[in-house]
Amino acid sequence: MGFNTSLVSFFILIIAYLVSVEIFTVLFRLTGLKEDKARFQAISCMTNSGFTTKESELILNSVARRHLARMMMIFGYLFAVTGVSILVNLFMRSSGNQIDWWTIVYSVVFLILILTITRSKWIIRRFDLLVESLAKNKPRGLFYNNVRILEMFHDNLIAEVFVTSIPREIMGKTLLEMNFRHTYKLNVLLIKRGNTTIDHVIATDQIMQGDRVFIYGSKKNIMYLFKDEIQKEIEIG
Repeated sequence: MGFNTSLVSFFILIIAYLVSVEIFTVLFRLTGLKEDKARFQAISCMTNSGFTTKESELILNSVARRHLARMMMIFGYLFAVTGVSILVNLFMRSSGNQIDWWTIVYSVVFLILILTITRSKWIIRRFDLLVESLAKNKPRGLFYNNVRILEMFHDNLIAEVFVTSIPREIMGKTLLEMNFRHTYKLNVLLIKRGNTTIDHVIATDQIMQGDRVFIYGSKKNIMYLFKDEIQKEIEIG
């Protein structure tokens, strides 16, 4: 591989890296993470730099996020290996008679153009909407709520729901407005929202995207509301 080809390949790799980070940021956001945390997790996984124990819980408590993180780590490893290989090739072939300076100029201009585009909020927003629409058209499973059984009492159970997709029936409504307990025959015991724990749930509270909701009721009613397949991971005691 000549110097010019290596240089062009390196810039293409950078562009692919930036696009991949943006795509996975959108996908993480669809699982319920806020924009800043979604981007942080995407960059952490892509660079294989890891994250704090507290932040890692955001990944570990969701099947969808674990799948995304696994894919990103593989992509990050491939990007790192490819990038190092190209850089080594560039240094080995950087003798004066092999360098086409016009290629360097064009490559730098192209990179500046790409970086300018990536900082355009309008373009990023349109790109994110495209990725989001494609992701939501995916067959059911990845971006639906993750429900985990904590304890069972005959026909009823306590379940922890990781709300990644708000059911249309409850979106933007308080528990009182939808008469939650009467309509769905379920009791909200506790809501974890980011670093906040709502341990005294009242009628004016809402269930929001990204919440971890602890609910008591029948398996049938929980599945009906959140439309997901319950993971049978019983954690008693």
